[in-house]
Amino acid sequence: MTIWFPKLDEAGGPVYRQIAQAIRTAVKDGSLKPGDRLPTHRELAYQLGVTVGTITRSYREAERLGLVAGEVGRGTYVLDNIQSELDMAASAPIPMAFTNNIGQLAKSTGTAPSESPSANDTEETGPINFRMNCPLPPQEGRIRENLLDVATTMTTDDMVSYKSEYGVAHQREALAFAAGRLGLDDNPDRVLPTAGVQHGMTVSLLATVRPGDLVLCEELTYPNLRSLANLLQFRLRGVAMDDEGIIPDALENMCRTQSPRAIYLMPTLHNPLCSTMSQQRRIEIAEILRKYDLTLIEDGIYHFLDPDAPPPLSCFAPERSIYLDGVSKSIGGGLRVGYIHAPGEMIGKLASAIRSTCWMVSTINLELVTRMIMDGGLAQFEAWHREAAAQRLAIILGTLKGYDIRFHPTNYHIWLELPEHIDTGELVMNAANNGVLLTAAQQFSVGPVPRGLRLAFGAERSPERLRLGVQTIDRLLQSSDFGNAAVI
Repeated sequence: MTIWFPKLDEAGGPVYRQIAQAIRTAVKDGSLKPGDRLPTHRELAYQLGVTVGTITRSYREAERLGLVAGEVGRGTYVLDNIQSELDMAASAPIPMAFTNNIGQLAKSTGTAPSESPSANDTEETGPINFRMNCPLPPQEGRIRENLLDVATTMTTDDMVSYKSEYGVAHQREALAFAAGRLGLDDNPDRVLPTAGVQHGMTVSLLATVRPGDLVLCEELTYPNLRSLANLLQFRLRGVAMDDEGIIPDALENMCRTQSPRAIYLMPTLHNPLCSTMSQQRRIEIAEILRKYDLTLIEDGIYHFLDPDAPPPLSCFAPERSIYLDGVSKSIGGGLRVGYIHAPGEMIGKLASAIRSTCWMVSTINLELVTRMIMDGGLAQFEAWHREAAAQRLAIILGTLKGYDIRFHPTNYHIWLELPEHIDTGELVMNAANNGVLLTAAQQFSVGPVPRGLRLAFGAERSPERLRLGVQTIDRLLQSSDFGNAAVI
């Protein structure tokens, strides 16, 4: 453990923020180096004369900023300072020069962002957000019509009263129908409603993993899986990948030598690498899962964006697979509606975990989604998103020419491999200073960190702002004086 304690100022604001800021400063000036272990919560609380809860909050804040990570058996340790710098840049206020820079860039390209954003486009000011991997909001007419239908045909009691964590029968039937469209068993007894896919992840891990257990995942994975590992105190290890996803031999070696309990995978349109496993690779992985009695938690949230993808990996090992899906990317994240598809013998434990974490899913929201599944509205939204993503991808690829880019024609994000002379953290920092928010590889890493970043282009509604943001990135990449003053 590193012998390091922060100095606090009584007039310097909340103590937990002072501690987080002190960690950032120490990382920046080299007092704390990557891999250094911080004092335990109890020891630091004693040294500073504060509560253990305050230290816990400060470490969480430092973790949110990408400065540190906590791991069972290892404690809280410092991450690579590149990631801390880029996260601080992304969360910090955008410099006043941002508006002028974007304005000057707009003049040079003949396009300018709206000066007075409309009620339907409230993100026309401020930083251009390529960090959030969320889709464009679909046209609201269909959703409004369905909401009115729900309001006029459901009784108030059905809308607001407590229901079973299993959901209402006709709602489970609709979710099972959605699962069946993908090739999964459409038996309603095998599905449960969840408050989104992330809730489904939490529920699945609560039902299958215990503190100290080993869970495997891709070397680059959904960042909130790391947060869940800290929260639920299981160990997390990344499996080596190639262009299709995890490598079967690497998975089998880890199963043989480390005895994992479960594995979380995103075989279709992987986040962030955009890769999709072939059917043959899925069959090979399924055989290894059976051989080593490994439970699969499959995240299918992006499956709808690749209609030509093979059936879910869960179809090839259905007796040990938990499949997660939802409408956050196809209708809207605010609904918080998803589902779990799992073997019948797992449903009871999963339902208990749902009851323990949220009691039940909102009946109104679930009813809205149910009707959109059954009347074809969801399928129409999915097709609309594929077209919208393709149109926006054309803007990206039309500007970022000559780079190594991984993409799918109907996906809302790309993976940009960076040239050797460009420092990832410096690029993200410089982009933030120019009003463009990016996400570097380290945020996804559970193993070796590649040279690259994810660029998600669904959060920006305006094609003009999308184009301006990509032009900014291209200019930064081509700048001969990379890393210095803001781009003009």
